[in-house]
Amino acid sequence: MSIDFINSEYCYDTELERALERHDAGQAKVIPVILRACMWQQTPFAKLQSLPKDGQAVALCPDRDAAFVNVAEGIRQVAKDLLETA
Repeated sequence: MSIDFINSEYCYDTELERALERHDAGQAKVIPVILRACMWQQTPFAKLQSLPKDGQAVALCPDRDAAFVNVAEGIRQVAKDLLETA
């Protein structure tokens, strides 16, 4: 997530809507990744668990590499959980 994503009519109105439809139908798992500071808490993504943990934007983290490791670990855990429940 970034302000560019939120401001993009196609991304926000088309891609976001379709992703959330698939998420709600159990056809996909949507994981918002907060890249830059933005008001993502006022978007439909706010109901989902975001990464990095605590919803802090990667760009605001003192160690961006560590933030991306946190994102990768979070995605890996979601994938593992999905495989275990399949």
